[in-house]
Amino acid sequence: MKGKYSLPVVKAVDLIWTSFDKEEMRRGYEMLLQAGQKGDADALCFIARCHMGEEYVWSGGGFATDDDNASLLMQRSALMGSATGVLCAVRSGNFTPSVERGMPFASFKEAYEEVLAQAERGNAFCQYLIGNVYYWGDYLMVEPELAHQFKNVEAYNEFAYPIARKYYERSFRGRITAGWGNYRNIWKSGLSPENPELYESYFIQLAEISPVVCCSYGIYLDTEKNDKQGALSYYIRAAHRGDIQATFNAGCCYDQGSGVEQDIDMAFRFYEIAAIGGEAGAQWQVGYYYFDGWGSVEQDYAKAAYWFQQAYENPNGNCELRSAAYLAICYQDGLGVVQDYDIAFSYLEVVEDQTDELWDPINAMVLNALGVAYAYGLGTEQDIELGRENLEAAAKLGSETAKENLQYLEQQGKKRKIDD
Repeated sequence: MKGKYSLPVVKAVDLIWTSFDKEEMRRGYEMLLQAGQKGDADALCFIARCHMGEEYVWSGGGFATDDDNASLLMQRSALMGSATGVLCAVRSGNFTPSVERGMPFASFKEAYEEVLAQAERGNAFCQYLIGNVYYWGDYLMVEPELAHQFKNVEAYNEFAYPIARKYYERSFRGRITAGWGNYRNIWKSGLSPENPELYESYFIQLAEISPVVCCSYGIYLDTEKNDKQGALSYYIRAAHRGDIQATFNAGCCYDQGSGVEQDIDMAFRFYEIAAIGGEAGAQWQVGYYYFDGWGSVEQDYAKAAYWFQQAYENPNGNCELRSAAYLAICYQDGLGVVQDYDIAFSYLEVVEDQTDELWDPINAMVLNALGVAYAYGLGTEQDIELGRENLEAAAKLGSETAKENLQYLEQQGKKRKIDD
């Protein structure tokens, strides 16, 4: 409850939330640790934010997500008298009844007013926090009686969005980019006076600061302005600054020839960097390149299986289905892995009812694999008729292997009849 951040915290916040440089962010983090050890409650709040995931801090900083420890630090910060800690505890779901009872503020409003005072004195991060209070509806905790004036969420937003927008804009001028996503939503809602030139100028300004916004501007140019070349240029700029999504997007541009002449080798270079950085789509693409041996990439089933596995297990992507499809083929045929029919069928079960969501030729490959598994009881109970159905479906899609397997299955059936 000291009314303003200590100098070490001010410097640390600037390094972590405006530099977008891993070494500088780490230097700021060390400053927070030192301040926290000395009992600085605000420092504990910002340490917590560093471990709450990419919604709270740039992922390129390399801070490990630790929700449990972050929650404890955030609550402790509020209990020790950090007004910022109180506002952040509310927004992160850590404003428990015990925190509300134990904090040295008479109310949420008192903590809000302390942060507001810092915002009015020019602190950009506090301006961002005040913008959040209005944007997310937390202002109704400041003035509870206002809730009766709004019939619905849209009515509240019509009141709050213009105010939130002004505070976000002030934070942008202080190089804090964290509110940009919310600002864009305000812009798209139509509930705040439109000013296209101002919106565009902030977008470009923040793209120069944040690789995340730089990537976002590339997406904006691509999807809303149909400027494919401009989009690629911003993806590459963001990629060079360590943004993994932008790196993947640049790979897609070279892969598809969007805004540039198609170059699958260049695409692979971007995909590989993004894959190492943990982007699920890129991990799958790298696996796909190795599986088929695209461009100058030599076919390598072991590497393909490795990257398909990474994509399959990645919680931040949407590649489970297609990764499972290729892993099923790898394990059933022993491609780059030890042949294992049980593991193969476990992946086939993932895709069995969704083969229509796959594409040629992997859809036919999966159907053929299902046919073989059922027909011969490989990793599952034998069901010759179900095996035949899957093989026929694969054959209809043009799979020569399935046609051969069907022919062999028929021969085996005739042989059994003769033996009987």
